[in-house]
Amino acid sequence: MPGRRSTTSAHLRIPSPLARFYSHFPLLTLPSPHLTTPAPSHPTIWAYGPPPSGHSESLDPSCRAAQAYARFAGQKCEVRWIGWEGREGAPGGQVPALHTSEGDLFGGEELEAWLAEKAGGKDTTNDATHQAYLSLLTTTLLPAVLAALYLSPSTFAPSVVPIPSRPFLSSLAQIYLTWNNRSTRIDEIKRLRGGKVGKETALDLEEIEREAVEAIEVLEGKLKAQQGEGEWFGGGSTPSRLDALLYALLSIVRILPPKCDSTLRPALERCPTLLAWVKKHDP
Repeated sequence: MPGRRSTTSAHLRIPSPLARFYSHFPLLTLPSPHLTTPAPSHPTIWAYGPPPSGHSESLDPSCRAAQAYARFAGQKCEVRWIGWEGREGAPGGQVPALHTSEGDLFGGEELEAWLAEKAGGKDTTNDATHQAYLSLLTTTLLPAVLAALYLSPSTFAPSVVPIPSRPFLSSLAQIYLTWNNRSTRIDEIKRLRGGKVGKETALDLEEIEREAVEAIEVLEGKLKAQQGEGEWFGGGSTPSRLDALLYALLSIVRILPPKCDSTLRPALERCPTLLAWVKKHDP
């Protein structure tokens, strides 16, 4: 794989019950073919997907935010859709990631820095107001959207990654991996909210939804107050990471079916200014 990698790829651990099951079958390990991926003609974002029909951007919040940020910055980026297993080949095991036309591979903070540079906006690192609203999104609305997408029964929530038909043994493996992924998502939500992780700490979904609704109402008030000041959140003339994340989260909320969300979408629909802002920035 060409280019720079920010960290070493994480190793995927097989759950113990599955490992014992597979121990009864012979395993043949083939050597790596050492193939390289040529640099794309256009910057390419690696994102979970593809999304359901009718959507051009990933349903994963972080991936959709990266795609939206690139679009807001006027960058013509291709997309490489990957499944859950695909993150093992991403820089540092992080998705979204970016493969530039120069051959560089970026993930995490490097990806955010590349997008911010292309957007051409001011550095918001020391902007207290900007950081406060960014924190509001990441500690309230993001956990609620993640819970709706990843903790709801798979038959209720829209599929972030298509579910392929699998042979019997692969289906068993997928069940174990799904359980493991759910536990990982719960810990991720706890971390975002500043709480302790682990089974001993309960996750209060009602509280998460209530705080997310309050955040939506706060954001509606902020946008109303800034009308006529600028296109982007806070009255800015150029987009920022805050705009990208806000758009990603609210545009996903707009399509959540009632079976996996009976709170967030109705709250957004009661906020005409916020809803109009999201629609304005649709692809």
